[in-house]
Amino acid sequence: MTLPRIALAAVAAIAIPLAAMAADADRSAILKRYADLARAADSGFAGFSAARGETLYRTTWAGSDARTPSCMSCHTSDPKQPGRNAKTGRPIDPAAVSVNPQRYTDLTEVEKHFARDCKSVLGRDCTPQERGDYLTFMIGQ
Repeated sequence: MTLPRIALAAVAAIAIPLAAMAADADRSAILKRYADLARAADSGFAGFSAARGETLYRTTWAGSDARTPSCMSCHTSDPKQPGRNAKTGRPIDPAAVSVNPQRYTDLTEVEKHFARDCKSVLGRDCTPQERGDYLTFMIGQ
């Protein structure tokens, strides 16, 4: 291996884990925000649950937009696979963090998607606990 390739490999070996750690820290901050909001809404809040997040993801909801009765309407039954917007046909990157490591790292983007998608899928806003449960499920995928 030539010196430039060795240097490039060394930079990549450092940069990739640092980027992953930054993404994890960003997701942790978002989860902390939702935990604080959930605790303020319910003093009995005991933490987020990936199982509840998976149930939220897989449930078909009454009162939602007929084109999007569940998260799976756009994201497929396997969050590790790319999806397609049920309304526009636009491709959607996988929702699972293991396949899409930058997912759920920008609070503004996360909030934008929850604001739009919860109303479309659930027919209402998601609670802070539902948001945290959903993220906990996706972080584990």
